[in-house]
Amino acid sequence: MQNKWKAKHLNFKQLDWKIPLLVCIACFYLAILGNGILKGNKFAQYRGDYIAFWSVGKIANEKGFSEIYNLNNLQSVQSQGVKSLGFIENIDGPSNPIIPVPYFSIFVIPFQLLSKVPLVLGYWLWTTFNLVVLIGYLVFYLRKINPGTVTRISNLYLLSIMLIAYPLFINFLNAQVEVFLVVCAGEFIRSAVGKKPLLSGIWLGGLLLKPQLLILIIPIFLIMRHWKVLLGFILSSGIILATSLLLSGISGLKALINLWTQYSSGMSSNFTQAMINWRMVGINHNTFTGTSIGWVITGLGMALTILAVYFLIKKNPSFGSPQWVMSMLGVFSATLALTWHSHYHMAMVLIPFLIFVSVYQLLPQKILFSWAIITPVVLLGIMIVDLFFRVLTRSNSMNYDVLILAAFSGFILNIVVLISTLRFSNNQNMQKC
Repeated sequence: MQNKWKAKHLNFKQLDWKIPLLVCIACFYLAILGNGILKGNKFAQYRGDYIAFWSVGKIANEKGFSEIYNLNNLQSVQSQGVKSLGFIENIDGPSNPIIPVPYFSIFVIPFQLLSKVPLVLGYWLWTTFNLVVLIGYLVFYLRKINPGTVTRISNLYLLSIMLIAYPLFINFLNAQVEVFLVVCAGEFIRSAVGKKPLLSGIWLGGLLLKPQLLILIIPIFLIMRHWKVLLGFILSSGIILATSLLLSGISGLKALINLWTQYSSGMSSNFTQAMINWRMVGINHNTFTGTSIGWVITGLGMALTILAVYFLIKKNPSFGSPQWVMSMLGVFSATLALTWHSHYHMAMVLIPFLIFVSVYQLLPQKILFSWAIITPVVLLGIMIVDLFFRVLTRSNSMNYDVLILAAFSGFILNIVVLISTLRFSNNQNMQKC
């Protein structure tokens, strides 16, 4: 059995056209960044989430952690931050909605330091730090999961694909925090493969940064009786909750829960139309058709997703086995589609799982490659068509929203990953029979 799951060399027969495509996508990303910088859109159209992190750090320093969820405080500080960048019109208007930070206060501590430096400098410090951590961790992770069995070129190819993936780009564009999720998910996998369930559960607790990622995995571990994993999760989550309670107090935690409630019903800064879940599908269908049928589609889709997860885990694969890692990939892909708040950058949590199953060739290489490049290719194609449209019609642009189209592609890609893991599970069951 050990030989069966040995890490394998990747097939490089078709890399002649893939490598130039990866370079083209990288140039596309750089063009987007360069265009924004040249136009002076320092935070108007991107990096918006960093304003939120900077503002809660500033509030924590000046008023205490219990005030970081207060929307009036956030509006005041964020308005000051935007003014400092030279934007003086409609600062408090609908085009500049309040961006809250619905995280436990322990996760806000790093932003206390960053709030002491100017916004733009802080953004670049934060981005550089995260990029260095991400690349360093992925190199470490690749070496640990296939030590000496896969060539350096294979590792470099996998690393290049992951660094070009759209979830990573949108994460850095908005200065989000998903690098932390990548590290926690990667160590969760490594500990499981190393048969260290308690440590695996401790790392799983780090996903409380985005608690909505845990809505399936915790009940599933109860069903699968992974008691030591759950004990580890209880230990780390207990530390996170206790520390956050000490920092924010009862009033702060109540304000956080109230903020979560507002998130579930929808806030202007949520941009629910550009999520990668069934909620997004229903909202956009209702908007486009002027009906409420989209909620029926959402309900059916969520039910089918849960059914798929049931078939995925019903054979209860051995903890830490490649089949188990594959099942967990399916579970987290399903979570992104199912949970009520799921933006594209959150798909970064899948990166360690995708790397693992790719190294062991449990999924076709085209699944990983497609997951990484389809969305930027779609966006690049749309922009080229838009350019021709402007030339031919002499109008400003086509009637579409790029972010919504990107969200649909991300949603579909994660559903494809879920279906692929389900097919793998069925094939394994058939082989046993």
